[in-house]
Amino acid sequence: MAKIVLNVALPAFKYEAMYAGAAKNLVANSLDGRKVQLPLSAFQRFVTHQGIYGFFEVEFDDMNKLIAVTKVR
Repeated sequence: MAKIVLNVALPAFKYEAMYAGAAKNLVANSLDGRKVQLPLSAFQRFVTHQGIYGFFEVEFDDMNKLIAVTKVR
């Protein structure tokens, strides 16, 4: 199982545009420099009035399928 940590800073107005259909994925760089593309729906439970902010640990299985997203701070 692989894990990466992302620092996500997505303001509410950008999230709303993405949620409205402009984009279905969140593209971010991990703390170790890898660029990843994840379904925006994986972060839906972390949305606040300000948007999505914080550090998130993302777990993948051996086939690189998303298993879980956890907010770490």
